[in-house]
Amino acid sequence: MFNLLYLPRLVIKSPRQQKYPTVSCDIMTTLTTRNEIVKTKRIIGSELTKMQKAFYDEEMLQYYKEDNEEHLYWEQFDCIKNEEIGYSTFNKIIGLHHSDIDTFTDTLTKKLTELFKTLNVANFIIISHLKLDFFGNRDNKFKPLKKAYKTLEKIVGDKTFNEAFEFEIYSLSDFIEILFWTTRCDPSVAEYIFVFDKDEQIQFHLCKYGNLHLTEYNREQLTDDKLKELGWIIIEGQEYDNFTESGKIEGRKMKL
Repeated sequence: MFNLLYLPRLVIKSPRQQKYPTVSCDIMTTLTTRNEIVKTKRIIGSELTKMQKAFYDEEMLQYYKEDNEEHLYWEQFDCIKNEEIGYSTFNKIIGLHHSDIDTFTDTLTKKLTELFKTLNVANFIIISHLKLDFFGNRDNKFKPLKKAYKTLEKIVGDKTFNEAFEFEIYSLSDFIEILFWTTRCDPSVAEYIFVFDKDEQIQFHLCKYGNLHLTEYNREQLTDDKLKELGWIIIEGQEYDNFTESGKIEGRKMKL
């Protein structure tokens, strides 16, 4: 579950996106539609509906109307009118004692793989809270971000994509690199890009500091003690950047 106190009231205008059918990229990753996910995954659909209701902004909608682009606003809020179901949630923010940014994504992938094995989780879905392009500011030439977008482009087979991914744990490394660098350096992408397991036991999203905002559904399996045994730290209170002393994030630029 998310904390409504920290949700910004900002929707980024995005061009009309091409609709994608379900397409197999390779043996481990599949492109699929958001609609297909929310039709078959009730918890995921409910989480997106709750998020979109929280982000809905009447003033922003009027701005779109004035530009005769109301349809673009509603395209982003594709789940807002969907039905919600009830379930319980267990929420934590967790991180790692790791300050070397050059090796962080490899370490994070390794630790996540260990964690998922304890839950017998091996298949995942990536979907954002709003229907926005996973490709953000391609004018940002920061090398790690450029590399992340090149990897994403290879997976998608295109330079734009606003639907969803299904993938096996063997593809986790690529997606962790993409999610870490795009979330850290590109504020124009969706602020909340969720990774769910396909059985809807667990969900996380990465923040710009490299921490995991973790939610378990209906049953808590990852207790504080278990997470600590696996080498994670439980973060309470203010988050901070793990990789700089000043807190200034290298390569982070707004799309003009």
